[in-house]
Amino acid sequence: MAEKISKNVACPQCSEKSDIELLCSMNSQSQPKMKALVLSDKFFDWTCPKCGYKTQLLHPLLYNDLKNQFMVYYIPKVSKRVVADEKLEQEFAELSDIKKRVVPNVNALKEKVVLLDSHTDDMAMELAKHAVARIVEKSTGQTVHEGYFLEMDKAENTVSFQFFIGAEKRPYIQTTRLEVYNRSLSIVKEYFSDVDKQKGFINIDSDWAKEALKEYKSAQ
Repeated sequence: MAEKISKNVACPQCSEKSDIELLCSMNSQSQPKMKALVLSDKFFDWTCPKCGYKTQLLHPLLYNDLKNQFMVYYIPKVSKRVVADEKLEQEFAELSDIKKRVVPNVNALKEKVVLLDSHTDDMAMELAKHAVARIVEKSTGQTVHEGYFLEMDKAENTVSFQFFIGAEKRPYIQTTRLEVYNRSLSIVKEYFSDVDKQKGFINIDSDWAKEALKEYKSAQ
């Protein structure tokens, strides 16, 4: 993947055209400022140089953290469960233990970076999130549309998630005991330790969690 691409952008408000460079591949160690922008939700921000209109220019981004052995491939609205990229597989062939993830939105990109950067198992956290989401739906009577890891507090023995619920998709924070994550981690280690051995960038999301739980229950 090219590190940067040039693009001519027309402002949605004033129609002024601008030539810009989009960063499509980054390394968190050598580009700490870019990492900070990802974590602050500002990486894709763009301001029209003529009228000052602000928006986000969403485009594919390959986030590399080879020190912590993970890569996250952000592809807007990607729906595939696994994204194969033979060129990248060859380029990083020597890194057999590296985690490779693909995500469809900016919130998921940030979530994966936060989890994997702290050496937290994202598969276990997805299973825990799925379990807590069902509790939220039962207690509120509203549908959970999406949810993201918010915080792990080992001192308080808790883990928190932010969900978006109901027709208005309003934010809803739910905290649970850390044992929910730890139990999920034991399931991952026993039944899904081979997931990261397959080639391609894997979408570990709520749909994956649903299928994983079905597989786990059928094995009982």
